[in-house]
Amino acid sequence: MSEEIEIVDNDAPKRGFVTLGINTGEDNIRYCYALACSIKACDPTANITLIVDKGQLGNVQSFYEHVFDYMIELPYGNSAHKDGFHGMNLWQVYHATPYEETIYVDYDTLFLNVNIDDLWKTMSSKNGISVPTDALAYRNFPVPKMWRFEYEIQYKLPKFFYNLMYFDKRDETVAEWFKMADPVMQNWRDVYNYVFPNKKPEYFQKNILGNVITHFVDHTDDIGIELNNHYDLHTLSHGVFNNPEEAPGNWTDMLNYWVTANKKIQIENSVISSGIIHYSDETFLTDEVIDVFRNSLTQRLQER
Repeated sequence: MSEEIEIVDNDAPKRGFVTLGINTGEDNIRYCYALACSIKACDPTANITLIVDKGQLGNVQSFYEHVFDYMIELPYGNSAHKDGFHGMNLWQVYHATPYEETIYVDYDTLFLNVNIDDLWKTMSSKNGISVPTDALAYRNFPVPKMWRFEYEIQYKLPKFFYNLMYFDKRDETVAEWFKMADPVMQNWRDVYNYVFPNKKPEYFQKNILGNVITHFVDHTDDIGIELNNHYDLHTLSHGVFNNPEEAPGNWTDMLNYWVTANKKIQIENSVISSGIIHYSDETFLTDEVIDVFRNSLTQRLQER
């Protein structure tokens, strides 16, 4: 267990978004930049914090800085320095966030015409911690959980999505969840061997481990929240393949897609015009897509 460090900024707003920009072979800050542009295009007053690897603040390109209200280093250093899975640092978000109430968002996410006030109201309405119970695939039907949550179903674990996570640091349940997340995330191989005695995942998967943590702290009935505008574009979420093992690694390899100048995502014949889009596949975020959200933010700021 890591010695507790807490970052406190008495001048920070009470609420804000946090994302992890950890360089693990890719410039993840590029994706965080697009995410921040998309959030502020929805609400220019939204407060956003970028968390980077220890000692890396000076390496954040000045071009990216203007969309972040705070940039903070991981208090304990990069837990994923050996494995390269940046999601292993999720447990540190609790210690790094400058806010009392935080919405953590995976870096490979975009917001399309989201009412930010409604999002805060929904995610904070139940308990001190909440995660989505469901998601939509690109054709606007519910994600088939039999494929997306193969291990959770087999071993009777919760089936939640941890790409989006609300928590209030003042709540004891939150402290309990993140205290458990520390050893689970850092010792994920041992956890896999313990929880999955037969078939087990082959590599670190933050979403599976998030469900393991929720199971360990026995809060399955407490933290799930329904969001009607949450999309999960993971390859296994589309229901295209009867055998999940036949699915390609990237959904962009099997589906045609476009992003229009007015921020609509078209995948095959389906259009997503609003929502929280966890696109998952990093190849989706081309420079042209980034330009769409940067231009949208610029236009929104000019309208103020």
